[in-house]
Amino acid sequence: MLPMDRAAGGTHEEKTPGGETAGPDAARKNVGGLAPRGSVKGKDLWTSWHTGDAYFFPKDQALFDDALERLLSEYVFPGHLPSAPMLDADDLVIALGSCFARELRTFLAEAGVASSRVRVPEGLNNTFAILDFFSWVVRGVETGEGFRYGRLESGAIRDWVPEHERLSFLASFESAGAFVLTVGLAEVWRDRETGGVFWRGIPQELFDDQRHVFEVTTVDQNAANLLQTIDLIREVNPDAPVVLTLSPVPLEATFRDMSCITADCVSKSVLRVAVDQVMRQQRDGVYYWPSFEIVRWVGAHLPWQAYGLEDGKPRHVTRRLVGLIIDAFVDAFYVPGAQERIRGR
Repeated sequence: MLPMDRAAGGTHEEKTPGGETAGPDAARKNVGGLAPRGSVKGKDLWTSWHTGDAYFFPKDQALFDDALERLLSEYVFPGHLPSAPMLDADDLVIALGSCFARELRTFLAEAGVASSRVRVPEGLNNTFAILDFFSWVVRGVETGEGFRYGRLESGAIRDWVPEHERLSFLASFESAGAFVLTVGLAEVWRDRETGGVFWRGIPQELFDDQRHVFEVTTVDQNAANLLQTIDLIREVNPDAPVVLTLSPVPLEATFRDMSCITADCVSKSVLRVAVDQVMRQQRDGVYYWPSFEIVRWVGAHLPWQAYGLEDGKPRHVTRRLVGLIIDAFVDAFYVPGAQERIRGR
């Protein structure tokens, strides 16, 4: 119903918050508008967002320039370190996968602290391959999800044949002080007929475009593979820490209809979220080691190249950064006496 004075054809004066007389259209014009500054009471003004116990991204570039160890300690490692170091120098570390696992194996071997020389196969870059290998070692049963091809030093490709009997691997698993699993690929080749996934690529002589299909695996698939692998480890070794890592080495190529750089972003993202799903279960003795973030996120802000500094290869992580990551791992997981022995080599 219209106001009486408008219904009678009279005029209706609107007053502004300051008391001034406004025109007849003032009310309509102010609909949805901001209230004048003086009309807002102080108690309605918010000066900051809730932060609580939030962890912040570094605010000072100088931390990347000349305080890198402090930056890692304060901005990268929180939430990922064990409460106390637990490894002795003689504890066998079973490290498999790509990149960090290989670097760690080499470092420990050169330090003379690995108590066994059982050699795990190369090329376990995807979670299907890792699960297949652990299933064979622990239960003597292949998952049916793996085709095992490796590359010789000569460059030739052949079916992987273990250098040791399965029971030798099993004995090492049972006595291991820790396991480090590094995943690197979410892109895989699958056999349509068997459903099996190739550990690496497909030898050209065997490739059949009617049988072999390329696919990008899902977060759930990779998380399930990692959880099953951890379950297998716990069957034979209930107490050894299991450390999950993600390789920062970019894809060499992709079969997707897009650039390798963007496909690499998707592949790494799938795996990183899968690892996060595993970590959300908060299983005892399972850790994430953020070597990926150190290279990709911290490395983007460094005053020197995170990749290819020594050899100009854009997929090779700079040795200085590799050394920093390995040193930090030793500090986090090895007891002080073991640290002295390792660094005294």
